Amino acid sequence: MDNEEETTTEVPHEEKMELNVDEIIERYVGSFGLPQLLQVVLVSFAWVFDSQNTLVTIFTDAQPSGWRCKTSADPSLSSSWCMNNTASGGGGNKGQSVGHVCGLAAGSWEWIGGNSATTIAEWHLICHRKFLAAIPTSLFFIGSIFGCAFYGRLADAWLGRKKTLLLACILTSTTTFLTSFSPNIWVYSFLRFANGFARSGNGICCLVLSTEVVGRKWRGQVGQYGFFFFTAGFLSLPFIAYPARTQWRYLYRIISLPPLVYTLFLVPLVSESPRWLLVRGKNKEALEVLQKFAGWNRKKLPNNVELIIPSQATTGTGNEGGKNENIWTTRWAAKRMITMMLFGFGVGFVYYGIQLNAENLNFNLYLTVIINAAMEIPAVFIGGILLGFTDRRLLSSLSAISAGVSCLLCIIFSAASSTTSSWPQLTIEAIGFMAASIAFNVSYIYCVELFPTNVRNFAVSMLRQSLMLGASLSPLLVVVGRLSPSLSFAVFGALAIVSGTLSVWLPETKNAPLYETLKQQEEEEVKRRRLIQNTVV
Repeated sequence: MDNEEETTTEVPHEEKMELNVDEIIERYVGSFGLPQLLQVVLVSFAWVFDSQNTLVTIFTDAQPSGWRCKTSADPSLSSSWCMNNTASGGGGNKGQSVGHVCGLAAGSWEWIGGNSATTIAEWHLICHRKFLAAIPTSLFFIGSIFGCAFYGRLADAWLGRKKTLLLACILTSTTTFLTSFSPNIWVYSFLRFANGFARSGNGICCLVLSTEVVGRKWRGQVGQYGFFFFTAGFLSLPFIAYPARTQWRYLYRIISLPPLVYTLFLVPLVSESPRWLLVRGKNKEALEVLQKFAGWNRKKLPNNVELIIPSQATTGTGNEGGKNENIWTTRWAAKRMITMMLFGFGVGFVYYGIQLNAENLNFNLYLTVIINAAMEIPAVFIGGILLGFTDRRLLSSLSAISAGVSCLLCIIFSAASSTTSSWPQLTIEAIGFMAASIAFNVSYIYCVELFPTNVRNFAVSMLRQSLMLGASLSPLLVVVGRLSPSLSFAVFGALAIVSGTLSVWLPETKNAPLYETLKQQEEEEVKRRRLIQNTVV
């Protein structure tokens, strides 16, 4: 009798339901609900000050608007001597005025906006010192290259995405504030390098934290919409810079505040990536994050659900994950990475180069930057829509080639507009920048989908390094563009077209799942190819 009672009261054993992160999100959490939207918005705020720190030199390191002869008590520095030795005593257009001051005696002339308006004016980075003006911006992007490698490794192997984002924000705020106290061009260049290193972790973590918590069909759109915040930061710069136009140091102090506020009030609300927690062996924490997201969506995970543990639950680019679990020693992954980096080099060169080259257009600098920033908005919309139904490979290629063609068309108008404003040139330049922006944004989404979780942050950081390497060379071309705008547009155009052709060699990833390890991805992609081949046959 007792045995019978034990039999009737025995709770049946529930069979464990083993699912991967994608399956849990699609079946029980929801592809893109309120919690994922909040996560995307929270982490994407970091793009605002990422763009501000990247593009602030458009104003702080700009060539002064003009100069004028000044009256001096010293007879040797008389105003008449200054005026007799230049054909444009009042300044004229900025390219001519700077060229003429090289032959004048020091102290016989002055900048119209004052010496503290820009770094070029304060430290006299003109004439034989003009190429020094490109050093701070180039070092900023070089610092970003080193920072990408550092943060990519840090986020994948040790701290995770959230803590790495926190660290990057604190360092960004600190280095930006310190930059405002630079006593000379060399200290300023070093601090720009440090600032580039610090801010490089923001974009990497923002993108990965956004895309790793949504369903596969939303990854492209979510990644694109995050760039709205980058655009917002870019668009805010002219409005911040104009009131501070007489003091470049004030501009750095103002933009040092947003990262600090973000660190204190918004970063604590961000959830860690469940995919990263899983590959680090923290299954319970990963399930808790997914359960929290499901709860916000008024759903619940089954009690018997269990996350599938990847065969190599570790991260990094070394050999911790097993033999050859490394991007560079895994042949197919290395080919993809190299191709993606070459593509990124060209896109980064053109994307940042066009923005920094704004001063070489014969338009008001503030108006030109506002127009370029405004073109990012349709670029994000168009990119997000196209990602929904267009192949990543095709979109990357066509957008880069379109940017190159637009740059080459600008050459036609550069000669005609050497002394007067040319709306056709500004229009074509804006269209080219929009195309470059689409290519730039899509490249991040493409890279996220090309590599698995345990090396994804590293892969995105390598792409970011190549983008920054291209960007680090663009300031030198901008300086050359002050002498020959046609040459700068020709180089931008040619490199963009070459980059567009390279992306053809990458595999298509539209609607493909996100894998957890290199080994898993290799095995699954082989299965997919065989299935496609059998279907065709």
